[in-house]
Amino acid sequence: MALAERRRLLPYHAALGASAGLTGVPAVRPVWWDTPEDRELREGGDAFLLGDAFLVVPVLEPGGGPSAVRLPAGRWYDTATGRAYQGGAAVPVEVAADRLPVFARAGAVVPVRGADGEVEWEVWAPAPGRGGAGMVVRESGVVERVVSRWEEGRVVVWEEGRGEVRGTARVRVVG
Repeated sequence: MALAERRRLLPYHAALGASAGLTGVPAVRPVWWDTPEDRELREGGDAFLLGDAFLVVPVLEPGGGPSAVRLPAGRWYDTATGRAYQGGAAVPVEVAADRLPVFARAGAVVPVRGADGEVEWEVWAPAPGRGGAGMVVRESGVVERVVSRWEEGRVVVWEEGRGEVRGTARVRVVG
């Protein structure tokens, strides 16, 4: 299961690597990366951000793991259940034997490998009135920004400079 998820997320990891090479911003970041003044996030244990899209809660021993984690500000989704949480507070962590607890930032646009091997977009719905973003590395090596937002009652995904995405964009959670 973990190997399949790793393969599915290869386009995201490629984008993180390219971005790190261009900007110097690491792919793996402490949870307080965007808000270093938040003391409670600094005491957040082993949790970390994987790019802008995900917060990962490591489980370091069988049956272990924290019972709660403090999320940075904003809306976050449990990737296994789709349940939404408001950040800035501690939320429960569900530890399962077959997966790590992972939270997705609302609005995140994540390039993933589809069943046909082509890049698809996995979109974690932005909070109403908000937007989000992500990036992808094209075969040419060019890094392109992709944004999500609510428009006429639906979540749309736009590639900056190209317009609405052509291809598959799957919204994981709505509302």
